[in-house]
Amino acid sequence: MLLSFVATQLRLLAENGKASGDMQEITTKRIYDIQSVVYDHTFGALVKRRVETAIRHMRIRPNDLVLDLGIGTGASLSYFPMDKGKIIGIDLSSGMLRMCKEKIAESGRTNINVFQANALELPFEDNTFDQVFISHVISVVSDPVQLVKEAQRVAKSGARILILNHFQSTNRLIALIEKWLCPLCTHLGWRTDLPLQDLIRRTGMEIDYRFKLDAIDLWETVAITNDKSALRAAVA
Repeated sequence: MLLSFVATQLRLLAENGKASGDMQEITTKRIYDIQSVVYDHTFGALVKRRVETAIRHMRIRPNDLVLDLGIGTGASLSYFPMDKGKIIGIDLSSGMLRMCKEKIAESGRTNINVFQANALELPFEDNTFDQVFISHVISVVSDPVQLVKEAQRVAKSGARILILNHFQSTNRLIALIEKWLCPLCTHLGWRTDLPLQDLIRRTGMEIDYRFKLDAIDLWETVAITNDKSALRAAVA
């Protein structure tokens, strides 16, 4: 019954989205408010191992201030160290955050705070964070380039920015299939045709390294050292 309800709501939102493409952020918020009920048992269950591995690569230090940009239901919570760093999590969906807050309360964690915010207009000063974690959110927002630029802005110079996401395949045939699937996936809350090279070109970011857990993995982790001069050059 629950899955049927969620499927029906997503279908209605998809139909609404066709008529109001300029309202993507509002529609996306509603989609994830609905998905929050089953997220941990569906997509959330698929990404746990990738999230754990990515966070290990952050090597969080005791005094680091870390932004989890798009924390969702809190799939990352159990992988952040309890005795190192302070974690600030933001998400657009109140439904997802409600689930996340429940997990924080149950765990007794004191170094994690979360609140609702738009990733495209982050409510933080420049040069605030020592590290930024962006997990499965770049392909959800209406403007991926703006999201990365906001992460670059609020991160300190030299800060680690770690992106975990699906990017469009460099294989022409697979990329064509991803473009064909994109309209359907967009109505479910994400896109499949986001090219990493386009993000690099338009944000000026330089990749330190990137990896997948498996050769055929659909998701990739990209590690970046924040370069403020590269951001200024890209903006110019």
